[in-house]
Amino acid sequence: MSIQQISIQSLDDLFRCVALSSLLEISGWPKPGNVHRTTNFLNTRYEHFIAGAVAIQPNIYNFCRRIYQVRLKNSSSFAFVNLGQLFYNASKSMMNWQQGGNVILGHILILGPLVAAATISIKEEKKYYMDFKNYLMKIIEDGTVEDTVLLYKAIKSCNPGGLGKIERYDITEKQSVDELQRDKITLKEIFEISKDYDLISKEYSSGFNVTLETGLPYFNKTFNNYHDINIAIVNTYLKLLSEYEDTLIIRKSGKLAALKVKNAAKEIILNEGIATEKGLKMVRQFDIDLQKANGKLNPGTTADILTGVIFCALIFGLKF
Repeated sequence: MSIQQISIQSLDDLFRCVALSSLLEISGWPKPGNVHRTTNFLNTRYEHFIAGAVAIQPNIYNFCRRIYQVRLKNSSSFAFVNLGQLFYNASKSMMNWQQGGNVILGHILILGPLVAAATISIKEEKKYYMDFKNYLMKIIEDGTVEDTVLLYKAIKSCNPGGLGKIERYDITEKQSVDELQRDKITLKEIFEISKDYDLISKEYSSGFNVTLETGLPYFNKTFNNYHDINIAIVNTYLKLLSEYEDTLIIRKSGKLAALKVKNAAKEIILNEGIATEKGLKMVRQFDIDLQKANGKLNPGTTADILTGVIFCALIFGLKF
């Protein structure tokens, strides 16, 4: 498996990769602190995540088909991608098809630009890694004020927990959308503003460096070493958690709590994660410890980024 060139040939292949990436992330076992195959939260079950992932597939389908029909020129703006509309439509579908609350908003935010970049790469027959990366960065750069407004409306429609409060453009305030429009805040600008306290925002501001430069190479290396998709998924999750303090944990429980989780993940990675008997035992105990906090120590942002890693691995040729 190489990350030199996208290996899929069609939008049908792309849709398979999108669905698989969400379902595989959700099914990774045992991802400590998350809902997974054998652990549910009080009001949110594993099946709610599955339902949410399936519900958004028609939105992804329509999004990619529309992008594929656009005739590009060298000077084309990528504002036509309209990420905000995908965020809004997919979020509504996710909420309408299950009763577990906001289960995969992070998947939607992470997958949106990655899927759009892959669609353009396939359409233009420019499939090398740098082509894909350049398309990805331009899609983010050309996001509009309307995309930002629809992002806020999407987030509000999900009623997510653990957002915290910020000084400017606080999503919990009624006037936030008016402020965004008044100040003409583009999608790239809002993610720049929030990058220091939200890891998904940091991905947008950096060109998805965590996904592409840390997560994807580690995932590929782990899969090549063990030829086990679940080991690759869970160990990559632990690797990301060991490198970056999960910002959902920070917002819910504070920076010290996130740092303790990060250090615990580092120790597990040193023992090869679930690839060894000792590591698996450590992971199971780690999961028990995090679950005791009733969701307040859930590394949900890390899980969302993992979805993007799996998607990229699939489009670049992963077969398992």
